[in-house]
Amino acid sequence: MKRIIYDVPRWHLLLHREARDRPSASDLDSPREQFEDELFDRLYSGGTDLLPEKARNPVLREWAEKVHATCEQLPAFGRLAQECKGRPAAAATAVEALMGELEHLAEPPETKSQQQRARRHVAAGCEKASAAVDELMETMEALGQVFFQGVPGTGTGVGADLPVSSIRGLARRLRDDARLRRIALIAGRFKRIAASKRRQKVKHGADEITEITQGADIARLLPSELSKLARRSLRLLFMRDLLERQCLQYQLAGTETLGKGPLVVALDKSGSMEGPRDIWATALALALLDQAQREKRMFALLLFDGGVKYEAIVKPREPLPEAALFQGCGGGTSIDAALTRALKIIDTHPGALRKADVVLVTDGASDESSAPELRQLAERLNVTLLGLGIGVSADALTPWCSEVHAVEDLANLDAPIATSLFAA
Repeated sequence: MKRIIYDVPRWHLLLHREARDRPSASDLDSPREQFEDELFDRLYSGGTDLLPEKARNPVLREWAEKVHATCEQLPAFGRLAQECKGRPAAAATAVEALMGELEHLAEPPETKSQQQRARRHVAAGCEKASAAVDELMETMEALGQVFFQGVPGTGTGVGADLPVSSIRGLARRLRDDARLRRIALIAGRFKRIAASKRRQKVKHGADEITEITQGADIARLLPSELSKLARRSLRLLFMRDLLERQCLQYQLAGTETLGKGPLVVALDKSGSMEGPRDIWATALALALLDQAQREKRMFALLLFDGGVKYEAIVKPREPLPEAALFQGCGGGTSIDAALTRALKIIDTHPGALRKADVVLVTDGASDESSAPELRQLAERLNVTLLGLGIGVSADALTPWCSEVHAVEDLANLDAPIATSLFAA
């Protein structure tokens, strides 16, 4: 469809308008809307089709050509396009952020100083757009395993790859709910930490050479392949084989370890948890849900005050109901009630004989009389009890838990806690 200087495919126009909840494109669109469509096409598709000379807008073409040229000259715009390519929601978000800076360029940049000013505006817009895209992807990823009523497609676990309509609906929820937005941002941060810990794990079970195969795993290459690097005439041959995954390498095999048992997260919802403590704990629960789904473990979330007030059991590949994120805080604290129910869930689950984990997050203490009995039951069930105390001494949780950490930073995840949660 004809815009200012580009012919934008109607399908891309539909994706752009749908992602931003705008009316369908038409010939009556304003110059700003037409330019936004062109920007979206460049970011989403990575390529554009120029209109014939006579078909370009005679009034706006000079301005549009020079602004587009300024964008093309900046590496920041190229990086932004790579981030948005094939992602309509990301491209639409980037367009909104970019236009906040580009609307200052009312006249075509003619002089050198005007061109430098234009580049500064475009660079600033790209920086803001990149940050907005990162935040969008992070929040969508964080909430990927939660099913939201009225937002079809959520709860599939694919996060940022949700349909455009689903991302728009979820983004609207995030705009209207500051607490949910904060939970999503912190959970996204925690997921990145968890991913880093997973990459650091030592993988066992591939210890026996079974045969010779072809590939590009440098650690497994045969000495005869590596020796090619010592001869200049064979280096290019080696690099070609490596890129084409044709190098000779050992194939290793081993015995795969059994999966783990259930993961139960018990979050304190007493009155003192209201605010940043509750947000931190809920974000951590989402990161642990993602960990459980990756490990194909059953996940249970228990919210408690003087007793268990909410319970959700999530099997692998199932979503967490949104109600789990919106339970209010109030009342006292009963660690006994939370751990009793957690161990009951593990005991009755088919994977009870495998290693299971309970993560307790609380900012209070409670009657310790039942703690020894619950610790004995946990040992019998091969359950690790990990306690995270927010604003409470380790002594308050030591009677209940085999491992205790104090939470110091409510905007992040301390390294010892991250190691205990994600690197075990």
